[in-house]
Amino acid sequence: MAVTSDPPSPASSAPPHLDRRSLRRAVASFALWDGGMSAFNSVILTFVFATYVASAVASEGAVGGEAVKAAQDHGSQVLTTWQSIGAVAVALLAPLLGNLADRGGARNALLRITTIATIVVIALMPLVALDSDYLLLGAILIALAVVFSELAGVFVNSVLPEISTPANRGRVSGTAWAVGYWGSIVCLGMVLVLFVMPGTGILGITGDDGWNLRAIPIFVAIWILIGTLPLMLWAPRHPATDPDLRWNPWQGYVSIVKRVIRAFREEPVMLQYLVASAIYRDGLGAVFSIAGVLAANAYGFSTVGIIMFGIAANLVAGFGVFLGGRVDDKVGPRPVIIAGCLGIIVLGLVVLFFGSVAVFWAAGLAICLFVGPVQSASRNLLTRLSRPGRETENFGLYATTGRALGFLGTGAFALVVWIASDTRAGILGIVLVMALGLLAFLPIKLGAAGRAANA
Repeated sequence: MAVTSDPPSPASSAPPHLDRRSLRRAVASFALWDGGMSAFNSVILTFVFATYVASAVASEGAVGGEAVKAAQDHGSQVLTTWQSIGAVAVALLAPLLGNLADRGGARNALLRITTIATIVVIALMPLVALDSDYLLLGAILIALAVVFSELAGVFVNSVLPEISTPANRGRVSGTAWAVGYWGSIVCLGMVLVLFVMPGTGILGITGDDGWNLRAIPIFVAIWILIGTLPLMLWAPRHPATDPDLRWNPWQGYVSIVKRVIRAFREEPVMLQYLVASAIYRDGLGAVFSIAGVLAANAYGFSTVGIIMFGIAANLVAGFGVFLGGRVDDKVGPRPVIIAGCLGIIVLGLVVLFFGSVAVFWAAGLAICLFVGPVQSASRNLLTRLSRPGRETENFGLYATTGRALGFLGTGAFALVVWIASDTRAGILGIVLVMALGLLAFLPIKLGAAGRAANA
């Protein structure tokens, strides 16, 4: 599996600040960062450690079925509450730090700080013992890791236009997303074999006090460090747009407000896109965040079965985004986003109306085929809509709008489940959010930004 993308030929106007060798190294490092950091989302946040905290830790010591269920419900509430607090922190910090990264030239330093902070927080997670008294600690650590990883993603995304051209940006972005999914597959597979099955895994770490699961974050922290280190070392230099300005947080927020007001007049298309993409991107996030819950509660999957489904889902998603990036270069990001959202909506309705496990496997994996291309094309489109020197700040706004509407997907899912008293019915909530995002996206006049670069 190649993680690099051939650098553009001279005809495609290669980035002038990078020679051919440096460009190859930067593209490979960019993709490897996704391959490393994806382990946090798949292993810690979705399939393994968050489940350990909200289920096993929360219910430890509870006696009787009703008591266990109540304790687990409380665990889910505590976990999601702290993640909501983290979402507010990201919404407040992302545009501010993006502004600092662009105007002060601190992008690479902030990339390293937030990436290392993510690794350190994950490495502290084994402190969460199998005891309900540690529920709060586990929820706080997971929320902190979410904050640092999302902030790091703001700075990493801004590297994309510096290592690609409009002609090959979809391919570079799509390849990196694919490496992220494939990295999740390998990491989940190793976690399954080393720590989970058979019994406590081939490492033989005892399950006493949950140590076989508590040891997993150490493995994930090392995995992330190895994957992200190349970009931390070799990220292209990011010059300051206003190096003589004395920067402080208050001035940063004032600058952001002025930036948004100016964008209303000068870049209304970008603002429309930020809102529309925030809606459908939240639907995309909900697809993966509820996949494990849906598999367990609606279809009776075991822990091993959920991990196996996660591996298959990441395999299909990686294949889809790898091809989707190439389609993006040929037809442009707009058709990729529209086709991907439509595919997810139709397949979501199939899962909703046909309740068999076989349909869930087939349609669920087919949905994963479209998720990655939409995510990758959305990142590419923002780089096309951003003025040079403002990419990091715009990706900060991208993260903020996403977090500001971050309740839609999971909230709609929970609301429909509450109304229908059926976990599977919650799929309708996600379908409605995806449809709303698509309807908001369709009227936006993207012009050349939405078409292929050579069109």
